[in-house]
Parts: sequence; structure tokens; C-alpha cells
Amino acid sequence: MRFRTGNHSIVCPCCQNDSFDKDYRQLNTKAATLFNFDWANKDAVILTCQRCTYISWFMREPEIDRRTDSEN
Repeated sequence: MRFRTGNHSIVCPCCQNDSFDKDYRQLNTKAATLFNFDWANKDAVILTCQRCTYISWFMREPEIDRRTDSEN
């Protein structure tokens, strides 16, 4: 799937691919883990490149890029 942030299409910084798988990861902190409050930690969005598997991290969720190649 293709994604964008604002008006910019996201491309892999390693291989320039523009297809990614989206997932979520928890940003753990030592204090929250120590007191069993992992549920209170923030989540980050990760996009994994479908070609080279490079992982890009985002604090705000990127939008699905529904634009065609001629619009980019």
C-alpha cells in the first residue's frame, strides 16, 4: 500500500520503493514497565518496505495515498 504525509508521498530511503505494510508498535519507557503501566505508553506507526524490509517510524499516522502516478 502507498502512503503520504501531507502532500509528500512516502518512499523507502534505502531502495526508493513506495509500497509498505503498516503496523503499530508500543514505545515502552522504563518507568512505565517498572510499575506495570506499559498500557499507558504511546504507540507509533511503522511502515515496513515491501521490497527491502526497511522500517520507518511515525508518531502520527500517515494517510493512504490514493493519488494516481500522474497526480504525484
